[in-house]
Amino acid sequence: MQNIFLQPSMFKRIIISSAILFLITAGTFGISTAEQPQPERIKILFGYRFPPFYTVTSKRKPSESLQGVFINILEKFQKSHPEYILEFKCLPRARISKVLKEGRADAFALSSPMFSEQEINERLIPSVPLWTLFDHLLIRKDSTINSGKPEDLLGKKIAVLHGNGYGPFDKYFENGLLEKHAVYSTTQLLEMVHKKRVDGAICNKTTLPELLARAGLPMSEFKTIEEPLYSYNLHLMVNRSRTDFLLDFNEFIKNEHLPEMK
Repeated sequence: MQNIFLQPSMFKRIIISSAILFLITAGTFGISTAEQPQPERIKILFGYRFPPFYTVTSKRKPSESLQGVFINILEKFQKSHPEYILEFKCLPRARISKVLKEGRADAFALSSPMFSEQEINERLIPSVPLWTLFDHLLIRKDSTINSGKPEDLLGKKIAVLHGNGYGPFDKYFENGLLEKHAVYSTTQLLEMVHKKRVDGAICNKTTLPELLARAGLPMSEFKTIEEPLYSYNLHLMVNRSRTDFLLDFNEFIKNEHLPEMK
């Protein structure tokens, strides 16, 4: 009759073989895991409205409801670069500055170094230019102002958004030659001009029609000084610690046909 019990030497060989098989399997799994790194999360800060580039469509979930031309571009970038997961976060402009200074975000859309404080510019690198825009002086239709040059506006009260920089106008605000009236939303800014509480406001001509419509104010009651106050390039501002992402984004933009903005 055949002995059904394993001899000690045979049992030992089975144990060793099983151990070797386990180590080979574990090693193979480890290599497979190492070859599939987790996507890098990139947190991008936004304001709430900068149409047609981006705007929120839900007050309850602003960060999850962003739509617009630039959002479409970012979504297309992510599809072509699955190694990144883009996270959008909407904040008031003043909060954005605080978060950027503290290094708690990877990027800021859309802006220009001329509008940021030196401390922020030391942390962020601008992407390749995306669009060139112009800011204008918005006034009431019956205003007697006919120039947007700072030296022609001495003593005037100008509405601006709190937390924003205004390039060449900042030095006039700082030394008191122009009176700055800062508000926290574009709707407030437009209403200040409409109610004659300020002499004018600095605004972007590209975004103005949609912002006026949202505020329920007719363009027929306003006008803009035709000569721009200044021009600037829009960039995605990227934290210096995310240079790989910046290089990939720049390469993508160079090969992407961006819609023209007037």
